[in-house]
This record gives sequence, C-alpha cells and structure tokens, in this order.
Amino acid sequence: MNAVIDALRLPRYRPNWLTWLRREMAPFPGRDTMTIRLVVTIVLVCIISMTLQVPQLGFSAFFVFFVTKENRVFTLVTGVIMIVAATIATAVSLILFHYTFDYPELRVPCMAGLIFVGMFLSRVFVIGPLGFVIGFVAALSQTQSERAPDTDHLVRSQLWLWVSLVYPIALTILINQILLPADPWAVLVRALTQRLNTTTAALERVIKDRSVGGQTNPALLELATRGSSPLLGLLNFAESKDPELKRRHTSLVAAIAASEHLLHATAALELRQAQPLAAEDLQCAKSLLAEITELKTILPAHNPNLQPRKSPLHKAVFPQLRELQFAAESFRDGLIRYITEDAHPVISKEKKRLFIADAFTNPSHLRFALKVTASAMICYLIYSGLDWPGLNTAFLTCCFIALENTGATIRRGWLRLIGCALGGTLGYLAIFFCLPHMESITSLVLLTAAGAAIIGWIAAGTDRISYIGPQAAFAFFLCIFQGFEPTVNFAVIRDRLAGIFLGIIASSIILRYVWPEHAIGSLRTTLARLLRNLGQIMIIPKTSTVSETEKADIKKMRGIITTDLDSTLRLSELVGIENIIVRNESGISVSTLEQTTANTQALCLMTAALMSKTKLEEWERLEAAAQQTETALRSNVSEHLQHLAAFIETGGSLKPDNLEPAFADWNQSIVQVKDNDRPRLMRRVVDQIRLLG
Repeated sequence: MNAVIDALRLPRYRPNWLTWLRREMAPFPGRDTMTIRLVVTIVLVCIISMTLQVPQLGFSAFFVFFVTKENRVFTLVTGVIMIVAATIATAVSLILFHYTFDYPELRVPCMAGLIFVGMFLSRVFVIGPLGFVIGFVAALSQTQSERAPDTDHLVRSQLWLWVSLVYPIALTILINQILLPADPWAVLVRALTQRLNTTTAALERVIKDRSVGGQTNPALLELATRGSSPLLGLLNFAESKDPELKRRHTSLVAAIAASEHLLHATAALELRQAQPLAAEDLQCAKSLLAEITELKTILPAHNPNLQPRKSPLHKAVFPQLRELQFAAESFRDGLIRYITEDAHPVISKEKKRLFIADAFTNPSHLRFALKVTASAMICYLIYSGLDWPGLNTAFLTCCFIALENTGATIRRGWLRLIGCALGGTLGYLAIFFCLPHMESITSLVLLTAAGAAIIGWIAAGTDRISYIGPQAAFAFFLCIFQGFEPTVNFAVIRDRLAGIFLGIIASSIILRYVWPEHAIGSLRTTLARLLRNLGQIMIIPKTSTVSETEKADIKKMRGIITTDLDSTLRLSELVGIENIIVRNESGISVSTLEQTTANTQALCLMTAALMSKTKLEEWERLEAAAQQTETALRSNVSEHLQHLAAFIETGGSLKPDNLEPAFADWNQSIVQVKDNDRPRLMRRVVDQIRLLG
C-alpha cells in the first residue's frame, strides 16, 4: 500500500485520557463568557433565595445550568419552553392531588401514566422537551405528596416549587440577554471564520513550502465532512432577532454552502500526494490568500460593502488550487447576492406539524416510553419499600439519561455519575473545610461563585462533557444548600450517589433485555444507507457533458450524504461505549465497523472532490474512449458499494464484482491522457474502495 493511500487511511483517533481531558478543558471562543454568565446568575439566585427564603435552592441553581445555552436566542427559547411546561405541570399536579392525595392505589398508577406520557411525547412531539418536562415534573410532584402532612402543606410546597423553578429561569433569560450576550450571528460568523482560517492556514503553508499535499490531518478531515447543519441552525436563530439577516437568507445560505465547498477543496489540496508548485500557481495562491483575507474582514458586517469582482482571479493550473478559487468566488458571490437581487427572496413555508411523521406508526416510540416508565417505577418501588427517600435520584436518573439507544443512554449515565461524583466531592470539601468557618452570606456567595466557576467551565464545554456540568451543579448545590443556615450533613452526598447507581443499573438492565435498541444496529443501518448514497452519486455523470439536472442531483445527494455521515460518526462513538457493557452479537466486530466508518469518511471527501467543478470540467475534456471506460469503472464501484452496504446491514457473504477487470480496462484507456488530474483522483477512489472491501 503506497503513501498516497495511507494519507487518507485515517483510523479513529483515541487519545489517552490525559490528552483527551486537556483538549476538552481547553478554552475556545465563547466558553469564558458563558461561564461568566453562569456564575453571575447563580450568585444572584443564591442571594435572592437566601434573602427571601425561597425553598429548593438546589433545584433553582440546577435549572440555571439546564437553561443556559450557547447563544441568547437558544437560551430564550429553552427558557420559555421550560416556564410554560413547569406552569402546565404545576396546574396538572394540583388537579391530580384532589384525587391521589392519601390514595397510593391511585397515585402510583398516575405517576406511571405521567412518566409514560412525558417520555412518549419527548419522542413524538415536535417540541419534545415541552412534553418531557410536563410529564416529568407532574410525576415528580406526585412522589412529593406522600411526605406532606396535609393538603395545605402540599399545595403550598407545590406552589413554592413552581416559584423556585420559574424565577431562576426568568433571571437566566434576562442575564443572557444583557450580560456579554452570545449573539447567534456572532457565533455563526465565528464558525465561518474558522473555516476561512483553515483555508488561509493551508495556503500559507503552500506558499511557504512552495508545494501542495503530503499532509495527514485528521482534524481537517473531520471538519470537512461534518456538514453545515449546525450553521444553518444558527442562521435561523439569528434571523429571528434581526430582520436584515432574514432578508439576506438566500445569500447567507449560499455563503454557508460555499464555506463547506472551501473546506472540501482545502482538504483535497492538503491530503493529496506532495507535489511542487509552479511559479504561476504560487502567485495564484498568494492572490487567493489576499482574497480570503478580505472576505474574513467583510464577513461580520450586517450590510457588507462588497461588490462583484470586476476581473476574475487568474485561473490556477493546479486543479485543487483552481477548485479553491471557485469556492472563494462562490463565497464572495454568496455574500453579495442579496445586493444584486431586485426582490426579497421567497422562502417556502412548510406546513408545521405538531407530531413527527411516524409518531403513531413506529412502535419504537411506544416501547421507549414503556421501558423508561418501567425502570423509573422499579426504582420508586425499591426506595419506597426501603423507606429511603434520599434515593429518589434513582427516579430522576431513569428519566434524565434515557435516549434513543443503549449506547447513548450508557454514555449519558456515566456522564451523570461523573458529574455527581465531581459535584459531591466539591460539596464534601466545602462542608469539611469551608462551611464551619462561614458566618455571613458574603462567604456563602464567594463559595457559590467558586463552585459555579469550576462547574460552569465544564458546562460550557463541548457536547462530550457539557452534560457533566448540570449534574455536578445539582450535587454541589444540594450539599451546600441544605437549608437557610450552615449544615454539615454528608448523608446527602451518599444518598444521591447511591440513587444514581440504582437508576443507572435499573435503566441498563431494562434497556439491555427489553426491546433493545442498540447503537450498533443503528450504525449498521445508517452506514449502509450512506454507502448506497455514495454508490448512487458515483455514477454521475452519465453522458459526455454534465447536464444541469445532474449538477442539481449532485448538490442534493451531497447534502444527504453529509447528514448520513454526521450520524454515522456520532453512532460510531456510541458503539465503542456500548460495547463495554453489551456484548456485540451482530457478526461484524466493533473495530471493523469503526475502521469502515473512518474509511467511508475519507471516501466521502474523495467523492466530494470528484464531483467538484474542476473535476467535472476535466471529465468533459476526456476523450470518448476514456469516458466510456471510466463510466464502466464507476458503475462497478457503485455496484461494489451496494453489495458492501447489503453485507454491513444484513451480514452474510460479500458478493463478488467486476471491479478489478474494469479498473484494468480503465488504466489502459488513460495511458495517453495528459494535463488532466481526474485519473489521479479516480485511482485514489478505487484504492479507497479496496480499503473498504
């Protein structure tokens, strides 16, 4: 296997835990400001609750972490949903108390029904969190009624619970709007700038070394194949606050697509075999670097003063560099498109649905709700039978960690356990060393701020660790806020961790043996679909010239492939976690699936390069004989991918194909082809297909 192939044979990178931890705790733009907002809000909640003696301060602090998101619009939406859901749940609870108080034979089935409804709605409701919070809070309220001495205390405690949930959420929304606000437009600009910076870094290296290619960069491959769905989501948030951005919707969508094109072209430039750069192309690289630097300067403006280029950039001879020029021009055209349009873009509005498409036809939603209900009620019956109310975190754990498959649930369960252990440890240290010496609210505020800063930094991290933050906050604040005066009680930490262990064990057993939905099954299905889609796009173009219809099909299929690839990479991570607990019985080893996923990721990048503008132009320059043999080769590649998809999805044996004879015929037909880079890329595609096989 030559070095050219090895350059794109990028296995899943698994750093040691210390390297991983250092990477996850490293600062990045926006993390510090989010942490500051969390600390300020927590301190204000502490002062207000302690001064006015609002109960359940631990819950209040927890919901500050739960509601605070990466931008202020997302925080506002989440907060409004939570307030509405908490209000509805409180009203439902007060009505149900009339029938269930002092009647456990009614209360227990009612709790189970509420959990079932909440978990079912979390899967089928378009606004899933709304349904979950209504069902969960209402069910949790029923568990509190058994310890109330009379209805007056019950109603009063329920209303105070509503206050302790709603006011910190409202305060969180306010702080996120006025203190160092994370505007979604600014976050979007930062993400686009990161993509432009990736390209400028590659161009600077090319100019310095006077050569292209020869790089092995897993981070670039990851960035180039992750797609633009998060950026489009940020654009939707930004448009909700700024009419000017909404007017530029078509323009900005085009710019986001062009930035993805830039990443693909940059990866194709960096990950190819090394080759010196001619003096003319070196000058083109310098001009292109200046162009992208100008685009980075203009990008943050709401009304960019940018005009179409009077004379196009001098076309580079080197194909990957020329593709970068096309991508840069597309990005520029995207930014200025709204200037040259006479009318506002017409955005088609789809009919909004209340439930997802398969809400009442897919039995997995019903089964999921039943499994979560069973695990939660088992935990409730255990700690009720033991008369150990401190274990009620088991009930919470079963509801909080339940996700779409076993791997995702196990990961969230471990994150919850790690978070609670961290928060409990901080709480233990605070009780042991700090609380005995605290005499005023000032010292309590300082302690709260210190704990919130540590936990807030984690909560403001990546998706891999951010869930630890709210769980650590809940454990920490339950330890130090045990009333309105200093209290030294370590039983809270013990009971909370024991309850979490019980919840994780109960959920794992139920999810493992009752209608299991394993991540490895979802990975095989998604990976097979991805390979089939790659096979479909591989047969384009079919004629000697590329039609507009084929160009539209390429654009559509690339969007589908990017979405499936993102899901595949996420599921691949979950499979590794799931395999620790659940033995793989699929017939295909986890390591094989992980390596296949990594090789498919590289193939997706090659396919994107093969469908680029320069490569389609090079296709049209090929002679008829070379086009004919390449069409046959791509047809065999497509057939091979279809067979591989069937093998991954259903098992069995891999069907034979005629890939090697077709490759030999194609090799003979391109012997005389010169000044055309397409055969080089086709050869790399076939080599990557062999790795998959």
